[in-house]
Amino acid sequence: ALLIAMVLCSSLGAGSAHEMVPSFLQTLLEGSAEQLYAGPVSQYKVDDLTRAALTALKGCIDGLSPEHVKALVNLLV
Repeated sequence: ALLIAMVLCSSLGAGSAHEMVPSFLQTLLEGSAEQLYAGPVSQYKVDDLTRAALTALKGCIDGLSPEHVKALVNLLV
């Protein structure tokens, strides 16, 4: 799931992906879908298909156990 998220980040704007990736991943792991759209993704035009894909990805991540989410967050630190 994180690999898919990184690919999505780079497709949203390669020039700014280095700044966006950590914030995007942190919000994807710990925030809500609303926070994702209001925060890291807000500067990009996101079409309906991409929005649906991000929502589905967020749903998958939300289905992870708290221990798994914590382990993934620790990778970002």
